[in-house]
Amino acid sequence: MFTLKTENDRLLLASPDLRAEIYLYGGLLNRYEIRRPDGTWFNIVKAYDTPQHARESLTEWFRSGKLSPYACRLRHGKYSFDGKAYQCGKFKLAEHAAHGLMYDREFALVHSHADAQSAEVEIRADYAQDDSGYPFPFSLTVRYRLSADGLSIRSIVRNQGATAMPLADGWHPYFTLGGTTDDWSLEIDSSKRLGFDADLVPDGSIIDDTRFQTTSSLAGIELDNSFVLARSKPAACTLSGNGLTLSIYPDASYPYLQIFTPSTRDTIAIENLSGAPDCFNNGLGLIKLDAGEEAAFETRYHIAANRP
Repeated sequence: MFTLKTENDRLLLASPDLRAEIYLYGGLLNRYEIRRPDGTWFNIVKAYDTPQHARESLTEWFRSGKLSPYACRLRHGKYSFDGKAYQCGKFKLAEHAAHGLMYDREFALVHSHADAQSAEVEIRADYAQDDSGYPFPFSLTVRYRLSADGLSIRSIVRNQGATAMPLADGWHPYFTLGGTTDDWSLEIDSSKRLGFDADLVPDGSIIDDTRFQTTSSLAGIELDNSFVLARSKPAACTLSGNGLTLSIYPDASYPYLQIFTPSTRDTIAIENLSGAPDCFNNGLGLIKLDAGEEAAFETRYHIAANRP
């Protein structure tokens, strides 16, 4: 039996062996826990202590941040769309705009349901058009669904304006399996990654990279790369270690996978992206969403605990 519980600014989905905690602040996934064979619970998401902690510190690492209407870096915060130039500037890494405009929005619960098969919630936020560099009104609805298949997250963006809008979507979760990154192994359904310049903006090249086509240790490995998914295997990515396995199943709406290993070596960011970094300029995965139309993006996280 699946259950759900609402606690002011937190939403809790649960089954006997899985639990998920969602914050209305940012619409972010704060906890995704599995009951291990010894009965203890383990959270695979690098969590905030409280919603207030998230409000105060999200922009330090953008842990679990919702990336919309653009993802990762936007070169110098500038782009042109339908013949007009724009300049975004909400948050910058060096001189580049980064991580979109919705990561710190307060979402509202619009639907919830639980039964024997699943528990799900839908939350929504409207873009306030408070960045002059992105004057396009839209709504963002996120559905979290916990079931025996894991946790699925579906995002729906609806263009509420009278003209087309540029769009990319993504997530910025950080995962942990306990211990350090050196204890874990990674497999990615990809043989290619985007070439980056010194500012981690795509430079137009595609680089062969087969290191993770089979399960490979992360010991001593540093990553800050965007992989092009091949869609040749059921799972786009598998992270394993310490008796735990996380498998990620994005649908075709997320063709890129950004991987980042922080210097702390205790977590790894695995980011589903619908478009490449700077896609407003390079066009890699850029969506032109017409007035009144919707675009949907979905991924699923499955965790398993191995018996000793």
